[in-house]
Amino acid sequence: MTGLIQPIFSTKQRLMKRAILAVSLLSLFSCGGGSSGSNGGGQKPDPVVVDFPIAYVERPIPLDKDDKPVYPDLLDPIAFNPGAKLLLKDRATVQAATINITDSAFAEGALYDVKDIATNAAGNRLIFSMRAPQLKNVQDKDQPTWNIWEYNLKTKVLRRIITSDIVAEAGQDISPQYLPSGDIVFSSTRQTRSKAVLLDDGKPQFSAQEESGKMAAFALHVMKDDGTDIQQITYNQSHDLQPTVLQNGRILFTRWDQLSHNNLSFYTVNPDGTQLERSYGFLSLNPTPANDPENRLFKPQELPDGRMAAILKPDAALLGGEMVTVDAQHFFENDLTIPAGGNATPAAQNPISVLSVNIHVGTDAAPEFSQHGRFSALSPLYDGTNRLLVSWSECRLLAPVTNKLVACTDAWLATAGVKEAPPLYGIWIFNVATQTQQPVVLAEEGKVLTEPVAVGVHTAAIYHQPNIDTDLAKESVGLLRIRSVYDMDGTFSAYGVSGAPASISAMAQAAAELRPARFVRFIKAVSIPDKETRNALGATTYGDLFNQFSGRKEILGYAPVEPDGSVQAKVPADVAFTLEILDKDGKRISATHNNWLQLRPGEVRECNGCHNTNNKTSGHGRSDAELASLNAGATTSGAQFPGTIRFDNLGTPDPAVMGETMAEFAARTTYCGTAGDATTCAVFSNKSKGTNLRAPSVDLLFDDEWTDTNVRAKSPSFAYRYKDLLPNPTSFSDLRAPTTEACADDGGWSSLCRITINYEQHVQHIWERTRIVNSVDRQCSSCHTAVDGAGNQKVPDGQLNLGRAKNAANQPMLSYNQLLDTRNKQILNDGGTLTTQIPVCEFVVDNDEIPECVVTLDANNIPTCAGVTDCQFEPDPTIGAPEGKLLIDTVSGNPIPLMINIDLMAPMSRGGARASAKFFSTFTQFDATEQTVDHRGFLNDSELKLLSEWLDTRANYYNNPFDTVEAN
Repeated sequence: MTGLIQPIFSTKQRLMKRAILAVSLLSLFSCGGGSSGSNGGGQKPDPVVVDFPIAYVERPIPLDKDDKPVYPDLLDPIAFNPGAKLLLKDRATVQAATINITDSAFAEGALYDVKDIATNAAGNRLIFSMRAPQLKNVQDKDQPTWNIWEYNLKTKVLRRIITSDIVAEAGQDISPQYLPSGDIVFSSTRQTRSKAVLLDDGKPQFSAQEESGKMAAFALHVMKDDGTDIQQITYNQSHDLQPTVLQNGRILFTRWDQLSHNNLSFYTVNPDGTQLERSYGFLSLNPTPANDPENRLFKPQELPDGRMAAILKPDAALLGGEMVTVDAQHFFENDLTIPAGGNATPAAQNPISVLSVNIHVGTDAAPEFSQHGRFSALSPLYDGTNRLLVSWSECRLLAPVTNKLVACTDAWLATAGVKEAPPLYGIWIFNVATQTQQPVVLAEEGKVLTEPVAVGVHTAAIYHQPNIDTDLAKESVGLLRIRSVYDMDGTFSAYGVSGAPASISAMAQAAAELRPARFVRFIKAVSIPDKETRNALGATTYGDLFNQFSGRKEILGYAPVEPDGSVQAKVPADVAFTLEILDKDGKRISATHNNWLQLRPGEVRECNGCHNTNNKTSGHGRSDAELASLNAGATTSGAQFPGTIRFDNLGTPDPAVMGETMAEFAARTTYCGTAGDATTCAVFSNKSKGTNLRAPSVDLLFDDEWTDTNVRAKSPSFAYRYKDLLPNPTSFSDLRAPTTEACADDGGWSSLCRITINYEQHVQHIWERTRIVNSVDRQCSSCHTAVDGAGNQKVPDGQLNLGRAKNAANQPMLSYNQLLDTRNKQILNDGGTLTTQIPVCEFVVDNDEIPECVVTLDANNIPTCAGVTDCQFEPDPTIGAPEGKLLIDTVSGNPIPLMINIDLMAPMSRGGARASAKFFSTFTQFDATEQTVDHRGFLNDSELKLLSEWLDTRANYYNNPFDTVEAN
């Protein structure tokens, strides 16, 4: 069957075709053509029999309280526009009778809303979203929600899928689609699994808000056709919308991504939530700078040839737009094909109609019109005829002065003061091959006929067979495999580390201290609570006092990066997570990964490497758009990786299998101190399976598990553990560790472990601990304070105050601001009081000021400028002085100082631990030119690791809004 878009014509051929079509469709695009009963202005009927039922939505043109048009907004999925109804015609012709199939659900005359119509492959059922009428004198939170309904064409029965009122109203349910299994996929705010995870985390249950905090986030769910067994399958932190079932059995949907972005793009996922990945348009659907308003793709649906068809229109502007196809089979961006693309077309997105459709909004002063009308919806016919059911409105204008309807002729379009008339959307059959239209339901003034679907003209999708590891599923984890973190979109990357090995094979044979990437950090999103949950917070919780809920993060754990850059680790299932690549000290060396990932219970997921967010070489996680892996793995079977040696659990050397990465090889082998001596071998983490699968650790642990000592000496081991935050603690609580005792101990990790760092509870106490260094107490806050031992004010050592005092209850501790924000230099004034007002003088040469210089204070605290001849202080407005001379106070006889604040750079950076390198170097090296005290050894490795992970996760003041603030 031919595609919907015509072949690329020469300029001459295209102009001729447009001219012919313009003549043949003239009657369609003239005023009044949509509402006449002349079968499209004399156009011949479509020769193909239209003997199938169609359903569509009829609604009044949506208006707000000021009678202004309300336009579809993709990011407002719960918008309620009452007065809609779902209608059914038994044949796709103007003459066929129409019946209302939704009025019976409510009282006569009730104003409800309907949208998102879909049909099953058998053609005997319709499914859709419907919202009951508004309740009077009832708050918004107690109004009816959107529910999923079904109409059976054979039995004529209309039913709500979820029968229980309580269950049905537990979330906003929209965009239903039938799955090949008979189940239903839909988008919902229910967040059934995410709420259970909240309870596991010790938090209250709530529907998490999307990342801008405006409404509850929509996630994809599936349920049985009787409304039971509702399961959440996606775990984005913003909306997952517009699901549609593809012929290959996967679900394509629109994801709103707000993790350091504000992007909408297509994703795909299996019906069980596995193999979620980006599909198309992360860059090309979100141009920079952004349009105002942004153009969006509404209601994508798959065509018989595998391309997607959708309506392209500005968000929250216009009722309709342009019909386009999107070739997401061969493209991951509009101008970027997947590596095995092989498609000759120059772009993924193409218009369906050869007559141009204008979707620019214009202004009141300079309105823009679409001479060939606009389309509000489309639906493919899977009958081999290359036709679409469409909702189309012709172009109509209102003449100046008379306000009469006139046609969109060139003359009228050029007339000053002409305005666009209200739209007139009717239902048509659009023949793509011939570029002709045939009316099916005639338009009516003041109404919009939209969302047409053909019933019984559909293609069945392939059933997806779930494939999970049942043992992993029992642990509520999935397994993530990365072939090499040094593979950056098909190019080797050593993360900018000079002197690092220059290839994956060289990296795999190098000593550990030469390898840049040593650990992976898994980070979990902290859900944003809804308004009701926020209002219920205790008065002393972080969330109540500071009212900051977005951007909070928790750490799930750490896993090692093997010598070849490969990773294989368990990750908690059913959470939105991201990851970072770390050096040996636990500091991030990779760019932040600004996309949420997920694993379902028992899912095994593999990717080749890492990605740049804006890369244009591969599809950033799209499995069929990745370049070939740079890590070929073991080059032969039956041999060890060069320079390494691994064993079975009896101490016998165990060879690699060709193609295995070092992480895969490590998962089924172990390492031993002495060959043949099983007592020196590391214990398998799961002997019953005979595997050494990595469970994340909350600590950074390194033992050289690879080096063959016949080749070189092993690299030194190290361990940065929470239990070592304090020497000889009397209890775990003394450590002030940001996690539970079970997680902090070796081997204690489970899918429920969380590292949650709150500054007051976990960082401030680092500065206040008694620490003996070379027999001297080096408590940080005893020196970095504004008060000496006698109670007198003093300049804090290093101009850094690490005190816990607060200016107010809803303000951070002083030390937090001192560490992370620009602060003012302090001095003691002549009264012995700290001040940030520093006296300075200025040079004046030829009336041009040059940079200020700090004055010298003499023994009497009088500012002078020693060695400066042409210097003046700030003029006193009551006296004057010649240029280039010191201004003298006529009463005291002293120079008049210019008082300024001098800014000091923050010791730490919210950009991360490596951006705070100068702070960390204070504890590893001594510079006598800048330091008066040698700080080496003051903080132990575990403390430095905690500070690194806190900084790398944005240095938030708190990461659990429900925790209680530290008492002063």
